Amino acid sequence: MMPNRVIAIGDFDGVHRGHQQILLQLNEWAASLHAEPMVLSFDANTKGQKIITDNRVKDWYFSQYGIEHWQVLHFEQWKEMAAEDFTDHFLKEELQVVGLVCGQDFHFGKDRKGNEFTLISRGITVKKLKSLMVEDLRVSSSMIRTYLEAGELEQAEARLGHPFCLMGEVCRGKGLARQYGQPTVNIPLSSRQLLPPYGVYAAWVEAEGSRYPAAANIGVRPTVESGGEPNLEAHILRDSPDLYGCEIRIELKAYLRKETRFESREQLFAQIQKDGEHSLTRLEMLK
Repeated sequence: MMPNRVIAIGDFDGVHRGHQQILLQLNEWAASLHAEPMVLSFDANTKGQKIITDNRVKDWYFSQYGIEHWQVLHFEQWKEMAAEDFTDHFLKEELQVVGLVCGQDFHFGKDRKGNEFTLISRGITVKKLKSLMVEDLRVSSSMIRTYLEAGELEQAEARLGHPFCLMGEVCRGKGLARQYGQPTVNIPLSSRQLLPPYGVYAAWVEAEGSRYPAAANIGVRPTVESGGEPNLEAHILRDSPDLYGCEIRIELKAYLRKETRFESREQLFAQIQKDGEHSLTRLEMLK
């Protein structure tokens, strides 16, 4: 028999502090009802913007908040369904939803005509939480996106409640850094992924249960190739393991410098050495 469920619905882009209070309330309420907590999250930003967190990162953060079950909704498939039909046929009949936790600006269904009253009128209890404020401004994915695009990682982190991070499986690079004694780990970047300005960042790399300080570069590596796709490359600064094929998480903590084209590879790798020292200093300051 399918369990009753208490759910939350939304983009959850960034899984920021406002989302986190929804997840905490979701777990607490579901436990009190002996129901299953569940998140329904869309596969793309519903406003057509680049995403702060892809599904891999969302899954990691949801697991940190005890959400074992979540489902990706394909926005194009659902956007034309009337809120009443979505409630009756999907939420109630298919998922057995008895309660929903939401924020202040909650709307759903075709033309965003559905709201908490649509659900209440159809027998679903709703808990609507107040917006979370930081410096008298509502925490929102749009605000965080603005800070990230400007490279203001500390402002973004204060509202995210965690560092901005990217995840992926380590892929083979060209091996140039290894030739200079500075091996790096590379993960591919989606064209849908929102990125801070190209440049070098103080970072942490998390892999296989361990954390490593790093200097990470986001950009197109103009010194070693032209016309390349954006890439995330991290130089692990201590105890560099072989992580090829492993899934890693890279937390960007502070902007160090813009991406630069050097006259030679020797100049580039001399600068990478300096970037590593600078990164260690910044990471120590940010502890």
